[in-house]
Amino acid sequence: MNIPKLTPQNASDTDSLYDRVVQHVFFSGTLAPGDKVVERRLAEDLGVSRIPIREALRQLAGQGLLVMDQNGQGARLRNYTAEDIRQLYELRELLEGGAARTAAKAATDTDIARMEMICDQTQKELKNASAQLWADLDHAFHAAIAEASHNERIARALKQLLTECHSVFYTSQNSRPPADTDLKAQRQAVLADHQELLRLIRSRDAAGAEGKARDDMRLSSDRYVKAMIARDISGAK
Repeated sequence: MNIPKLTPQNASDTDSLYDRVVQHVFFSGTLAPGDKVVERRLAEDLGVSRIPIREALRQLAGQGLLVMDQNGQGARLRNYTAEDIRQLYELRELLEGGAARTAAKAATDTDIARMEMICDQTQKELKNASAQLWADLDHAFHAAIAEASHNERIARALKQLLTECHSVFYTSQNSRPPADTDLKAQRQAVLADHQELLRLIRSRDAAGAEGKARDDMRLSSDRYVKAMIARDISGAK
């Protein structure tokens, strides 16, 4: 299934390897927060030497996506607290709001068509999408908004944040919704939010698009942080 992704134009070989490392570490679902990224194994999986892998991991650590071991010889995925999640969402509210406002002004017909296609595909997959496919579709929609802003700095910052959020919200065991969550209703609500945000961008309502994006992030933050705290309390008993 061909889902649009946010990738830099005219990417160099170094950028390409970095993207492959990001895909493997954060999007494959093979690693959970706290897990060590084994440099040798990663190099073997990607068919490259360990030197560029080491550099990519250091770059990811510098961006805050990984944590280097004390001796500097290895990296791990971050473990996130409820406060970390709140801060992630606070930053995402700012970036997504700005991206949505700018997209409402700058989006081309192609940008709009891309977002429409992602929403249409999400609608088709609503009932039967695997967790991985749902995560990819959600990521693709928000990445498409970043691209539609046509602001390289916004797109780059939001791409990094979306990668971190994908790892936290979709690949972590602790990020799974509570057992009593109505998954279908939750997904329907997410799709409705995407469709409304797309409508505002399409209609060139910059203030409305920014407000909608910020409200969505604020509500998601409140819901997710409360769920994390509830899990911590339950686990402590």
